[in-house]
Amino acid sequence: MTPLLRLLVLCCMLWSIGHAGDAIPVPTTHPRIFLTKAELPALAARCAGPAAKDYAALKEAADNAVRAGAIRWIANKWATPQDLLSCAMTYLIERQAGRPCKPYADLIITTWGDGRMIANQGGSSFGYHAIAYDWIHDALDPTQRRIYGDALGGWLTWFSGEAAITLKSGYWEYNQTWGPSHLNVMHSRDAITQKLLIALAIHGAGSAHQHEAERFLASWASRIPAECIPAFDAMGGSWAESHGHGAYGPITVIPYAFEAWRTATGQNLFSAGKPWGFLPEMSRWLTCLRVPHVDRHAFIDDGGGDRFAGFAASAPLVARALRDPLAQWQAQQAYDDGRYDDGPWARLLIDPTLRPRSPAELKLPLGYLLAGAGHVFMRSAWNDPNATWAFFGAGPHLAGHQHDDEGHFLIARRGGLVGKGGGKGGGNDADNYWGGSLAFNIITIFDPAEKPRRAAKNENDGGLLRHVYEDRRIERGHMTAFRDHAAYTYAAADLTAGYAPEKARAVSRQFLYLRGRPGIDEFFIVLDRVVSTKASFAKHFMLHVPAEPAISGAAEIVVPGHVSRHGGDGIIASWLSRPDDFGPDTKILSNGRSRMFLRSMLPKPAQITKRGGAGHRNWGHPLEPSAQYDHAGPGRDEAPLCDWRLEFAAPLEAETIFLHVFQVADEAVQEMAPVKLNQGGGTLQLEIGAAPRLWKVALAARGEPGGSVSGPGLPNASRLPTTLETQEQYRLWQDAVKPTKPR
Repeated sequence: MTPLLRLLVLCCMLWSIGHAGDAIPVPTTHPRIFLTKAELPALAARCAGPAAKDYAALKEAADNAVRAGAIRWIANKWATPQDLLSCAMTYLIERQAGRPCKPYADLIITTWGDGRMIANQGGSSFGYHAIAYDWIHDALDPTQRRIYGDALGGWLTWFSGEAAITLKSGYWEYNQTWGPSHLNVMHSRDAITQKLLIALAIHGAGSAHQHEAERFLASWASRIPAECIPAFDAMGGSWAESHGHGAYGPITVIPYAFEAWRTATGQNLFSAGKPWGFLPEMSRWLTCLRVPHVDRHAFIDDGGGDRFAGFAASAPLVARALRDPLAQWQAQQAYDDGRYDDGPWARLLIDPTLRPRSPAELKLPLGYLLAGAGHVFMRSAWNDPNATWAFFGAGPHLAGHQHDDEGHFLIARRGGLVGKGGGKGGGNDADNYWGGSLAFNIITIFDPAEKPRRAAKNENDGGLLRHVYEDRRIERGHMTAFRDHAAYTYAAADLTAGYAPEKARAVSRQFLYLRGRPGIDEFFIVLDRVVSTKASFAKHFMLHVPAEPAISGAAEIVVPGHVSRHGGDGIIASWLSRPDDFGPDTKILSNGRSRMFLRSMLPKPAQITKRGGAGHRNWGHPLEPSAQYDHAGPGRDEAPLCDWRLEFAAPLEAETIFLHVFQVADEAVQEMAPVKLNQGGGTLQLEIGAAPRLWKVALAARGEPGGSVSGPGLPNASRLPTTLETQEQYRLWQDAVKPTKPR
């Protein structure tokens, strides 16, 4: 952007703020947040008809609160005060239906009292109070509107010091910029969602904070389209800080904010960006994350294990704003499961004209790249609990809580086959293992002199640079190629920037999934090309597996039952899947177990250490003297359950190639398919399986990653791409969101 253009944009923003009263078309009637006065007749009719069951659940919660004379969790800073919105929405529907409604609003008014509860900056669900204020607005007399409006309006300058979006100590991709799902003060900085809800609710209500409400709305109107949406387009559907921090707030509250703006002003900013922006792509991300054998979100970074993770409440809002049948399908699933994460009210806002459609009905691709995060998902089928599923990721650091895991991958079929280091960490600083890279399936380059950032809290694990809690965009790895084909999914990543330049000149990983017959001849090929600055820097391929592997050939027992060493050519390891890897209380949907084989092709000779079991599950890097213990901190017995690690050590050379072939088969299969490697001319040529189902794969050993593949369903060799091919997945999505008739 040129200096002149920047000046013009700034002037426009200042003009907008200075003329906020004229620029923001907020209606004079209430409600205006999530639903409008004009929508109330249709809503009341649905509550008496097809939505009667859902309304009964809402009204029962409200009636129980009225009988008890108390709103549950209203003083619990970490909980959503569900009864608050249950009473407020029941008031609206009963009033519209001409039935007695006053007791529901009276309970809220009694709870609010003189307004100090709302204004308490030590702990107030100020975002939910704003929604309730909007919904019971007509039950308040002018004095109450002013008192509670003043109590709410005082929040508009909270933390930031001014009634505007400031991004003080934050950025668009940071969860605390928006606020947590409980819409309270904890983990709220700018608190954009809460403040927008307040500004919309009190606008025109005679509050002493009217001008501040206007200023905040003008700030939203200028900064969200100009800055936030481009940032969300770059980030894509996968929340930057991982699924865990996304589920704590953004997956829920960002749709709240955008939908509140849409219903109040008529401006639909959900669709203002690209098809791959955060809000449009969110439903695809949360669908791809589901691991088939439990239909729950994978344990990637610090998230995972849930099925909806904050989307139960916001999916209906996303679905109706974007006409998204996949979000509608997820909303339907959530409520079929009885999931009312933030109360039954959101279910009543579902658009009945939008038909829910599953991934299989939509014919979504089996391989999908979320380009912003650099996350690739792949599977053998949709809507099949016995399907094979995998993840491979490499992307930039955008926000403080991201872990340093570039190049990490996961594989599952009828249970976990390749996992993440077991258990949950006790915090990024409290646990030397969790705070580093060794919980992930990465390449380590061990420089004995490397001092990790925040070295007082973390050991040298040979892994990636530690950027957690850095508040800036940092390049640490990126996808260079992607293609999803009926016969395979392929991705390549440059991981060089993820490592300290003092030890790494070049690091890349290629990941190829060959979609053979499930349970017979499905294969994954992982090729790592590593060039270190010194030949003396040892390199390891680290792999976490959920069950103890068997390894062919002679073994040197180091610690009986826990640690052994294996060497030689042609080593094959095998192990069974772990269906209960999401925890013993998780319902397993798949049948039986699968078996994984692993053939280490390069380097030669292979040197493998098997390590795990009680007291050895989360070991430090084998070359770091201070880390030779099991990092068994709090949460280590929780899911994900993954008890063993394989460490593949390379000879001490500056340039190293790791080449591994994985086969996924049924438990009854006892031998791995034949694998043959030929090298020459800078190309690695693999033959996997046997005629008539022989796969031939060529991968570049030097230069630009790429190669070719042929095999079943591919009579002619298919050239592997060197660019990101995503046009087809977005074309299919555009077809998927075309208007549909209700069922």
